[in-house]
Amino acid sequence: MKLQQQQQQQQQQPSAYASSIAKSMTIEEMRALHRQALSEADAKQMELRLVLASRYRELVGSSDEVQHMHGRAKELDDLVQALPQLFEKILLSATSDNANTDHEEEKEKEETALETSDEQVILRVRHDLASMPRIIHRSLDKKDVHGAATGLIGLFNLIASQTNQFPLVNKLAALDGGSASALVPAKSVAHDPLVYAQLKMVYLHVQTLPARTVQIARSLLLQSAGSIPHNGGAHLSASALSSLDLLDIHKTKSSRAVKLIDLYYDSKAKLIQGLLNRLTSPSNTKSGTGAGENDDVSTRSFVSKVNAAAPDTATTAEEILSRIVLILQHDIILFPYQIFVLRKFSCHGNNADAVKVIMDSLPEFNVQVLQSKASHFLAAHLPLIRTKVKSVLKSIAGTTASALGQIRQSLYDKTDGVDCMKSLDANGVCTWDEAVAAIIDVRIVTHGTSLSQGTDAPRIAPSSSTSQQSQSSNRFSLWSALFSNTFSSLVHSLLTSAFHSVHTRVVSTLRNSLANAPPLTSILPHEAYRNTLRIATELDAALLKVSDDAHELLVHAEEREESERRLRQSLYVQTCEIMGRLLSELRRMLLITSNADDTDGPATATKELIVGRLCHLMKFRLTSLATLLDPNSSPAVLASSMSTAAQGSGMAVGGGIGGVIGGKSGMITLLELRSAFDIADDDDDGLISFDEAMEAMSSAFSGTQFHGAAMVRDTLLLHSSSSSTATNSTTSASKGATGMGESSSSGNSSPQNVTLSELALLSARGLRHDVSGPESALGTIQRSLDDIVSTCFGKWAKVVLGPQTVGMQTSMSEFVETARSISEAEWKRRFDLAGNDIDGTKSVGHVSPHVVGYILSVASILNRSVCPSDALPPVPNTKYAVAMGISCDSGGFESIPNMMRTIRWALLVETLTRLSVSLEEKTDDESEAALVNIGQFCTPAIIQLLSDVMFIKDMFFRRNCHGFPTEVAKMVDYDDVEEMEISKVEASKVILEEMVNASSSQLAECTILNMDDTYHEIEETHQMSAMACDLYVSSLFGDDVSASAQSMLTGDGHLAPSQLGASSDSPALSHNPLPSSRRFVLLPIQSERSLNELQLRSKYGMDKKKQAEAREDTTAASAVSSGFGLLSSMFKKN
Repeated sequence: MKLQQQQQQQQQQPSAYASSIAKSMTIEEMRALHRQALSEADAKQMELRLVLASRYRELVGSSDEVQHMHGRAKELDDLVQALPQLFEKILLSATSDNANTDHEEEKEKEETALETSDEQVILRVRHDLASMPRIIHRSLDKKDVHGAATGLIGLFNLIASQTNQFPLVNKLAALDGGSASALVPAKSVAHDPLVYAQLKMVYLHVQTLPARTVQIARSLLLQSAGSIPHNGGAHLSASALSSLDLLDIHKTKSSRAVKLIDLYYDSKAKLIQGLLNRLTSPSNTKSGTGAGENDDVSTRSFVSKVNAAAPDTATTAEEILSRIVLILQHDIILFPYQIFVLRKFSCHGNNADAVKVIMDSLPEFNVQVLQSKASHFLAAHLPLIRTKVKSVLKSIAGTTASALGQIRQSLYDKTDGVDCMKSLDANGVCTWDEAVAAIIDVRIVTHGTSLSQGTDAPRIAPSSSTSQQSQSSNRFSLWSALFSNTFSSLVHSLLTSAFHSVHTRVVSTLRNSLANAPPLTSILPHEAYRNTLRIATELDAALLKVSDDAHELLVHAEEREESERRLRQSLYVQTCEIMGRLLSELRRMLLITSNADDTDGPATATKELIVGRLCHLMKFRLTSLATLLDPNSSPAVLASSMSTAAQGSGMAVGGGIGGVIGGKSGMITLLELRSAFDIADDDDDGLISFDEAMEAMSSAFSGTQFHGAAMVRDTLLLHSSSSSTATNSTTSASKGATGMGESSSSGNSSPQNVTLSELALLSARGLRHDVSGPESALGTIQRSLDDIVSTCFGKWAKVVLGPQTVGMQTSMSEFVETARSISEAEWKRRFDLAGNDIDGTKSVGHVSPHVVGYILSVASILNRSVCPSDALPPVPNTKYAVAMGISCDSGGFESIPNMMRTIRWALLVETLTRLSVSLEEKTDDESEAALVNIGQFCTPAIIQLLSDVMFIKDMFFRRNCHGFPTEVAKMVDYDDVEEMEISKVEASKVILEEMVNASSSQLAECTILNMDDTYHEIEETHQMSAMACDLYVSSLFGDDVSASAQSMLTGDGHLAPSQLGASSDSPALSHNPLPSSRRFVLLPIQSERSLNELQLRSKYGMDKKKQAEAREDTTAASAVSSGFGLLSSMFKKN
């Protein structure tokens, strides 16, 4: 009673947890906690119910399995209990055998009696049932599928002889394996429970082995049999085919052979496809290296080994291609011939019995069916392999051409190499040629494909090597079928893409440089030279790199001559095409719209200066052109040599670039192309639109195998539809006005116009260039570069002299207006000629300041626009010049114009033209002749005009030691001057002579003047003016070595006192200024030199303030030089 009361008291007392909750929580919190506990309990109950419901089926299935296992365990227990009785019977049998060993005849009778007894039959059956599964498993472990299949057939025959309760046994036992019939007992003993139990156990144990054997056999067929050592591949393949035939429950006697052939080649097709899937480009190597589920074990292991060697994609590709070649040689051609036709093959240990056993289990095969299957297999897979190989090899060649050359050499050695042929013939059963002749139908394999030249294509026999090739032309060659034309087309496409890449990089670099170039007044000449030299050098290096990489692709010695001929021809054509595209792009960069504002002049001059310097350097620095454009590599020369060789051997030659047809090359001459161009060039300006160019090309190449319009369009990398869009804009725009030329030709936009030289280069594959001279390929490039250089610096000179020309013309206008409006006395007073006698003894003043000042400003511009490198000879020797296609006159290579002479000539021509045209414009009225206008001047003004004109003529035609270029542009750039069919220099000389004659005629009418004295005074005045400014204009005109100039100097080189003027108030010069030894501005110190200078200053203890200022200057200069692209360093450093 007390115990119950204590328990009730304990239950009534709250627990410690409840007490703590009551103390720490409010009533609302406790209610919330209570609700949460109830909801969690409900959730747990629901989860428990769901788990029980979902696991119910599993519980039921587990119970069924437990009952099944109980039954099997009971059967096993019965067998174990029967073992002692079996051992006793075996001992009794052994004892009876030992007792009758001395009586042989009696023993045979006893054995015969025992055979017929049920107990002996039971023992033998149970012994065979126990041993045969072990033999089958050993065969499967050794991958001996034929032994495993034979054992299964024997075992199933034994089981079928005792019972027919197993369908699989009945089907396979119906296909008698021959050698397994000895295992079948004389009578059935299946009524014995132990035998029946063992039969059932053995069947349950081996019932999956036929499927496993078939799977292993199929996996063996999915392996490369040629990679198995000791020529065991044929034995392995025959064993696999035999096992598949023995274990096929659906086979029929009539279709066994065809089914096995189809199965064999289908397996090889999967093997090749699996390898091709691994043959990926470098970008897909990492993502595509996993082995597929359907790939064989050998392929997966090979791929894992290849992936382990990654990222060497070239090595990986070479290994995979070598494996494919091995499969085609052995698995597709050689081993099928041995197995299906000869029915014999080499086996390890030369076990002829094993070969006979395997071949006896295979049916007879039809050779025609085999040949058709193998030929169609190759016809279907060779194009697929070639396409895949070309894409992968192209990606490999983009990284390293030497690796591609090594792959090419390795593939030839493994297909048509001498060692390879010896290895194929050393199998001891047949030769490679015998297998090819029996297996391959060349007509089926080569149908619709371009394989070797040995089947249908005519061959060229210029040498003994090609004669040997023609003798074996009917022999099927894996090299010719797979790789020969593949590598040839690959090289051509690689060259096309490589040259296009070079063109794109050069044009892109130049455009970025032009966009980031500093203003015209800020360009430093040595910086312009350095950066344009970098572009030209990189272009030459890129062309040389393409050539070197292409030559690394040359094949083996057996085809080196033909491959090198094709390669040199392709390089010749591709070089002409890239230079044609590049020259067209450079020329179109310089075209300016006809309505361009004058404010665009400095920007245009910057572009002209940079492009002009680049083209000048390209003319002398592209040394690779001399090799790439070797005249002996041109299509015309090679086609001519091929035609001669073909005529000598009585063959017709075809194919190739500019192939020979009927002894003719089918190529046109430059004269024919010029005729078509002249017909299309209506205005004779040397430019035709792109649409007109297409028509001219089609007309020029009519009657040949070339399509002229398509050739140019393909060369310019244009789509067929792009030309129509481009030509519409061409028709609306005036010829030669294409804006600033900022659109790149690489964007599939056709040029608006082209020149004859560009068409001659773009159509190089169908045009016969001269061997040397201006109409050769190299001469055409040099002539085009010369035209661009002269055009660039002509326009640059026009812009850069613009402000000085405006000032000169303004002063000349004031001079003409003054000469017309004032009297003679007023003229003398203004120009300090009043003190002279009226009879004209001193009537000639100094040369007009605007003339002298204009010439001095031109000299200053020349000094600011050149650097020391511009004065160096452009070529080192005459041999170099001749190799570059540059003609040298009697003066040798030093007579070739350098950059300084080119710039000087441009300034001289522009200055002379501007002076002469300005004089004619200011002295010629709209409708009256110059003579009438000069007649309105006063006599001193006419003398002054005559002095100025004679001074200009004397400076440019006598004082000028550098002369003028042999060919300059015609006077078509000035609207106020009538177009003349003579050069600017000749036209200016004519204008000056007319001015001299007109002025002299007017002065001759003045009776108070002595013309001889006047001419003498004019000459003295010119000498004084020339001596005064000789120090400054010597860079423009050269040193004056004339006798008149030397007469003004004393013996010690001082100016003669008589030449200083008696009435001159200025003191006489005791020493004349020495000629300047420097004509160039000081070069700015580079950033690196500034840094070195700072380091030196820090060594010598300069204070920190100067060091900090110097570092700030260096940082600012570096920021400027790093933000404007290639020509960023052209900015002046402050």
